[in-house]
Amino acid sequence: MNAMMADPNNPFASIEMQMHDAMMKAVGANAGDTWVRKMIEHHKGAVEMSRLALTLNPGEHVAGMAQATIDKQGAEIIALEKLVATGAPDPASAELYRAAGMQMHDAMMAAKGADIAETFHRKMLEHHKGAVAMSVVALANGVTGTIRAQIEKTKADQQKEIAEIEAMLRGQPAPASTAQAEPEDTARVTKQAAPAKPVPAPVKPKPAPEPADPKPSTPPSGTPTCLPEHRAAGHC
Repeated sequence: MNAMMADPNNPFASIEMQMHDAMMKAVGANAGDTWVRKMIEHHKGAVEMSRLALTLNPGEHVAGMAQATIDKQGAEIIALEKLVATGAPDPASAELYRAAGMQMHDAMMAAKGADIAETFHRKMLEHHKGAVAMSVVALANGVTGTIRAQIEKTKADQQKEIAEIEAMLRGQPAPASTAQAEPEDTARVTKQAAPAKPVPAPVKPKPAPEPADPKPSTPPSGTPTCLPEHRAAGHC
């Protein structure tokens, strides 16, 4: 244990020890209340580890992950504190979580990487696994109502974090921070953004051709074309 505490790649050891002690001492009135109290200490440990990580120049991505942990788990601590029940502590309910808590602590203390960034990743991976294991215990021991809903939410959130960290440790790109638009959403946006097609100008109808001047009718054969008086005057 002393060697772990002195490891330069594990500056988080003292925080881990404090978190473990606080979690072991957290005892509630029943299984649900004990889960709430232990998870508060669990999240406080993650927040403190993340704050320390930010001071160690861990790189842009790890710094983003640490800040996200501070924000998300800090908000969940506030939500959990509202669920703390009153009543005499029930030591038997704390025993339900002992094995999961010990396993998480041992795995976190042993987790390390080639540098601070990898060490932080591996420790947080075990930290999230511990929350999932404790949530499974709570769900299996009859917790109901609002606390059960919170347990299910915490479990799902921690499982998502586990998948993301495991992907990063495999060298895969970090998940996008914003969700991609659904195909139908994309089609809708494209349709709205497309410029309207120009409406062709109405075609003016061509004017109807004027009727041709009627040809003068030819006088019937044998009909005189010059009156006698015109002929006498020399007009014909």
